[in-house]
Amino acid sequence: MIIRCIANTGASLSESYLNPGVYLTPKTQFNLTIGKEYIVYALRAYQENAWYYICDDNYTYYPMQNPAPLFEVVDDRVSKYWRLKLEPNGVLRIAFEEWFADPYFYDKLTDQEEAEVLIFEKVKERMDAEALSPQPSPAEGESEQQTSPPAVPVAPALV
Repeated sequence: MIIRCIANTGASLSESYLNPGVYLTPKTQFNLTIGKEYIVYALRAYQENAWYYICDDNYTYYPMQNPAPLFEVVDDRVSKYWRLKLEPNGVLRIAFEEWFADPYFYDKLTDQEEAEVLIFEKVKERMDAEALSPQPSPAEGESEQQTSPPAVPVAPALV
C-alpha cells in the first residue's frame, strides 16, 4: 500500500486525533513532505481514527505512526505480508506476522533491540520490493476474464 502526503500539520486533523498530552495539537508539524509517497508497513484503527506506520522523513530504523487524514491512498494493494488482529478493546491492527508474534515487538523495535531491528529491515526490504512492483494493467485482467469458459460436458439425451 502506498500513500501520498497531502498535509503535514495537526491543523489538518479532526479533534478526535488531537491529544495535547502527547503533543498532538493543531501546531504539530509531522516529519512528512507534502506530495511525497510513502509505503505503509502497518496500520492501526480505533473508533473513527486510523494511523499508518511509515518510514517518515526522519526514518532511522523503525516506522512511525502518522494520522491517516494527512494522506491519500495512491496504491491500495494490500501487502501479502500483512496479517490482521482485532484486539478485545476494539483496536484493529494490520501488520506483518513478526509484529504479532511478540506483543512487545514494536516497543522492542523502538528501543533499538538488535533482533527486532534486523527483522524490520528484512520485512521492509520485502515490502518495499512488493509495493514498488508494477501493478497489473486492467487490460491483462480483462483478457483473462473474456476467455471462453471451459466446456461443460452434457449428458446424452435419453430417448
